[in-house]
Amino acid sequence: MKRRLGWRQVSRGELAEHLKSVQVTASEAVGEASLYRCQSAQGDSIAIALPGDSGLIISVQLEIPPVLERRRKAGDNAPLDE
Repeated sequence: MKRRLGWRQVSRGELAEHLKSVQVTASEAVGEASLYRCQSAQGDSIAIALPGDSGLIISVQLEIPPVLERRRKAGDNAPLDE
């Protein structure tokens, strides 16, 4: 199963609202940025407060099942292989 990362740039106020709505499990300051690892019923996310009035929210989106490659056996009407 593949997971996809989604990210969006947000204002400092939106970042604060996100942090209020999740459980912060870890935090760290790196230079002028602050990083927060978050958990909620919707999944894990990372919130990053950037210098100035902006931030990023990075989240793991729902798993997407891989595309099944199906091949017929040569000269055979056997069921498709997965």
